[in-house]
Amino acid sequence: MKKLLSCVLAVALSVVAAFSFGTTACAEDSTLGTRLSNSNTFYKYDAQTKTLYINGSGDMPNLYNDTKSIPWYDWSADSIQSVVIQEGITSIGDYCFYQVYATSFSIPRSVKRIGRYALSCTNRATQIDLPFGVEKIDSYAFYASSALRSINIPNSVKTIGEAAFYNCSSLQSVVIPSSVASIGKNCFYRCTSLTDVTFASLTQSTTLSLYAFIGCTNLKSVNLPSNLVCASASIGYATVSSKVDGVTFGVFKDSSSYYYALDNGFDYVLLDAVPVECGVAYTNTFNDSNINDEFHYTFTPAVTQEYTIYSVGGCDTYARLYRDGELIAENDDIDQTQNGFCIKTLLEAGITYDIYVSSVKMTGTYTLYAYPGQITGFSVYSGSITKNASDGNLIGKIRVFEINESMFEDFILDLSFADGTTASAYYCPYLAGEHLDYVDNQYEEPFACGRNDALLTLGELSAKYDFVVEHSYAQKEVAPTEDDDGYTLNYCINCDDSFKDNFVATTSFIVTGRCVMDENDFGAHPNNVAYPHVYITVDGRRYDVNPDGTWAIRTFEDCYITFNNLYGGNAVKRVLVSENGSYDFGVIALEGYDLNKDGYVNAKDYVIYYKYNRDRLGEDYWQFGDNFLIWQ
Repeated sequence: MKKLLSCVLAVALSVVAAFSFGTTACAEDSTLGTRLSNSNTFYKYDAQTKTLYINGSGDMPNLYNDTKSIPWYDWSADSIQSVVIQEGITSIGDYCFYQVYATSFSIPRSVKRIGRYALSCTNRATQIDLPFGVEKIDSYAFYASSALRSINIPNSVKTIGEAAFYNCSSLQSVVIPSSVASIGKNCFYRCTSLTDVTFASLTQSTTLSLYAFIGCTNLKSVNLPSNLVCASASIGYATVSSKVDGVTFGVFKDSSSYYYALDNGFDYVLLDAVPVECGVAYTNTFNDSNINDEFHYTFTPAVTQEYTIYSVGGCDTYARLYRDGELIAENDDIDQTQNGFCIKTLLEAGITYDIYVSSVKMTGTYTLYAYPGQITGFSVYSGSITKNASDGNLIGKIRVFEINESMFEDFILDLSFADGTTASAYYCPYLAGEHLDYVDNQYEEPFACGRNDALLTLGELSAKYDFVVEHSYAQKEVAPTEDDDGYTLNYCINCDDSFKDNFVATTSFIVTGRCVMDENDFGAHPNNVAYPHVYITVDGRRYDVNPDGTWAIRTFEDCYITFNNLYGGNAVKRVLVSENGSYDFGVIALEGYDLNKDGYVNAKDYVIYYKYNRDRLGEDYWQFGDNFLIWQ
């Protein structure tokens, strides 16, 4: 256990913490804070409110129980009063908030895992709410958090690890969701204030490991699910060898829980029906031994309104709904695509209704649900599909990507109902009494690379989700040319994105020179006045001449180059790189006064220059023009 600091040191630490957070964070990102290990998560401390913020995205790193690993390890006990984890954090790593004495922990819906010792020994927080989406509570996660009175475990948690709530001595009640498949050894060891353990579904398939609830001496009465698997001394024991005084279990006849109570000598009462709550999964199986039986459920609405009671799964089922022994509704198949039943009817608040489900001569498993009847809102909280462009099939000019139901298994959907209630659930083809389906209109709106809006529909409602297409690159080798290096062109098969690599330098020769203005009929050019009104062609390639008359061309071999004169006759020259390699060709003089390109320099050219081109070509352009005039 870490040592508490003196009051003086605590005050000093708060000041130092506030200062260091301000300076260190700015060096990285003043909006996020200081990076945690090598992760994309950051911490930031508000000394005024004593709030520790966790920002960024992805998993918080797994830390170790020492001052080098945990930045706030040696802070005083009252330095952190609240912890706020921002949306985007996907797991709380091992030991992250070990012995952090905050009174509140705000955990976002993006978190999927609570790590080992992550919230253990917190000792001041009395209630912690885990959001829907958390799937794993690791071993020792809340170990010895002595102030914790209640914990909300959402219906997304699949496993609760060994000693996860070990010695949480103030914990009074806990609901085990139907999603929980296993509860680890010593999970609720010596939770001595625990008086109420509720299994959300009395048909859920959950395994209690060795000593799961050992030492819960005030836990006197628990209804055990029919499909519960209990290891030795997993519940009802004060010690390994002694039972809790006066404990009684509610069990179903001939269930595994029934035999656990019977074999261990516990008092028990037989349960007749499974009580149903909205949004909870109730899974049962018809087999060869019970195919002619009925499963009995009860439902007591809280609000008078229409409700939907239905089943999904591989077993063909039939249901009858009774009020005070009178049949008020019954149903066989939902439709031709669903063999489960669906009853939609108005039910009265406070009245207990009986539901009997039978098999239509088929073995298999089904799951029963109840929901309010009118869905008013539907959205995708989390879930996306990512494909490489190469995963698509090219049909004509359109690349089409496969979409199937298996891709939506981890999607979390949010529902809202007319009565003001809300629910979160994983994707299911039939949900809350409506068909849930995906829209595939890729032929009308093909998916581009990047993020695309795609649609799910629930009845008449729709919700967007992200369909992400990542670039897939094909390669094309481009050989060096006279002017460019060779390279590998990587181009996306689905869009215009491309990049070059593996460059190979061209081996062509460079020939340079300079164009000047011819000053008389004899080709003299003593002043070497730059003549840029020309371009060069070599084997179909074009090169421009610079304003100062200089030029450069590239070639692999001996060739002829043509100087295409805009205001006079062209010139053709031969370059001999086989003898010289790269070299300077020198000066070439070109006539520049035949402005109308009729083969003569005459009065027409003189007029064209002075009337139309003087401003563009410059005052000095005609300085040698008179030397070429032919007066006709």
